[in-house]
Amino acid sequence: MAWHMTGHYYAPCSCKVGCPCVLGELEGDQGWCSACLVFDIDQGDVEGVDVAGTKGAFVGDWPSGFLSGNGKGRMYFDPSDTPEQRTALESVFEGKKGGPFEIIASLLTETLPTQTATITVERTGDTTHVTVGDLVDISVTDLKGPTGELTRVLHGAAAFRENIILGKSSGKSNVPDMRAWQAGGHGEREDFDFSA
Repeated sequence: MAWHMTGHYYAPCSCKVGCPCVLGELEGDQGWCSACLVFDIDQGDVEGVDVAGTKGAFVGDWPSGFLSGNGKGRMYFDPSDTPEQRTALESVFEGKKGGPFEIIASLLTETLPTQTATITVERTGDTTHVTVGDLVDISVTDLKGPTGELTRVLHGAAAFRENIILGKSSGKSNVPDMRAWQAGGHGEREDFDFSA
């Protein structure tokens, strides 16, 4: 059951800057919450399957807020991921192998079938632009303090938010079978080191 991955994740959502879910609130800014989490994996191994260089994107929608649960979600994998890598990663992202993704999976009551879409992550200066096929197109620009330091939240709500950098997002998501939404301003990113 052992797995380990390092890389970067990016997570814009429908809430305003400073999403209340990060701080443990149960309701999103609009009375609901939709988000996209893109994982750009640098190094990784899932029970002997090398997953270095792969990409995955999770799009989710919750009727109240992320932490309130009762959500719907779908995983996308980049076409460059091999079938073996995709199978290994799918079991991790669906929470079947423990770790932080088990927490996310527990907040879903419906998991839609996994699909394939080209996932791009382009970082230019302080801005990250992510796309998932023609379904998600969102940019997040890092927020900074008065002397240029990155704005961070330490140990935010949910197990995967240890040391996140906050950002301001723009763009949209229009995934079939899920709520279409505009980025409300909140974005976050983190260099992750996950395992179970």
